[in-house]
Amino acid sequence: MPFYDDMKEDPRMNLTLNTSAKWVIEASRGIQNPNTLLEKFSTNRKVDDPTRSVLLTFYGILVVIGAVGNALVVISVVRKPVMRTARNMFIVNLAVSDALVCCVGTPLTLMELLTKHWPLPDWPSLCKACGAIQAISIFVSTISITAIALDRYQLIVYPTRPGLQTMGTLVTMFFIWVTAFCLASPLYIYRSLKTHKLGLLGMDSISFCIEDWPIENGRAVYSLFSLIFQYLLPVLVVVMAHLQIHRRLRGRRRTTRKTPAILIAIAVTYVISWLPLNVFNIVADINANLILDEKKIVITYAVCHMFGMSSAVSNPLLYGWLNDNFRKEFEEILCCCRKKGQMKNVRKSRKMETELTALQEHTVTANTKTSQCSQIF
Repeated sequence: MPFYDDMKEDPRMNLTLNTSAKWVIEASRGIQNPNTLLEKFSTNRKVDDPTRSVLLTFYGILVVIGAVGNALVVISVVRKPVMRTARNMFIVNLAVSDALVCCVGTPLTLMELLTKHWPLPDWPSLCKACGAIQAISIFVSTISITAIALDRYQLIVYPTRPGLQTMGTLVTMFFIWVTAFCLASPLYIYRSLKTHKLGLLGMDSISFCIEDWPIENGRAVYSLFSLIFQYLLPVLVVVMAHLQIHRRLRGRRRTTRKTPAILIAIAVTYVISWLPLNVFNIVADINANLILDEKKIVITYAVCHMFGMSSAVSNPLLYGWLNDNFRKEFEEILCCCRKKGQMKNVRKSRKMETELTALQEHTVTANTKTSQCSQIF
């Protein structure tokens, strides 16, 4: 007997997230052997174990490196008042958003890539929040990079003009987050949790967190919108600002060869990091029928997403380690951690030496008393 509910295959659904949902909706219509669904969805895995292990390993490395690097940036500014400048606050904002990408957005994306259906509790708000959090963190990161480029442009190209003070920086950061929330709001509004009734023993129903857009090809429209505001405009601003900065600094005596290299590295890294993911989203959403194999979709999307993730990993290096002030703070923090470990070892060795010395003194004292008593008697 067939098993079905009110879910229908819809071209508006996002290909990268809803391939499994499309398959189960189609497969459950007039299915003769219900155990086929049970076998396919009971493990809730899209890829085989070797592929799963490789993806978990690479994603785990990126998350750890990105989280540690961005944490060092934040600690460097928090621990010393002299580092709490208006411009460093932009870098802290970037580090916070990148840490959010690494610690929250990436695990959620990996969960959606590896599972066939919704593995978390069936809370519609949780489904909506998962998509919004990922988008917000990425938008904040890209807008912060743009703000840093504009701030440096204003400082170097127009040095006589008054720059942003602390209050102005905080207000700008507030608007960055508000703008990111607005740009990501469609993913919160149009994501919904759909439950498909199977009626199978051991699996009565399964849920899918899908994007249900109100217009045809709504996901493709939003992908194009994201391409413009999350990639093309920031790339244009960052490249143009750094070109003007390079021209301004080219004739100065104090400018070192390292400065142009840093500017080029920042622009090139940003362009390369986010290009594959944006291209994949556009191609997949516009030409959904061209991509059919689920495993290939998962692997291709994962590779493109890891390229984007590399931006969150490289930003602490580009904006932190290549900055002399931040590098000194990094070295101090790492040296302090190393010294704490060494101090613990020294304390342990000193404690052992003290106990050994006390034992030796006790032995000498006992021997002395024995010799004194023998002399008296």
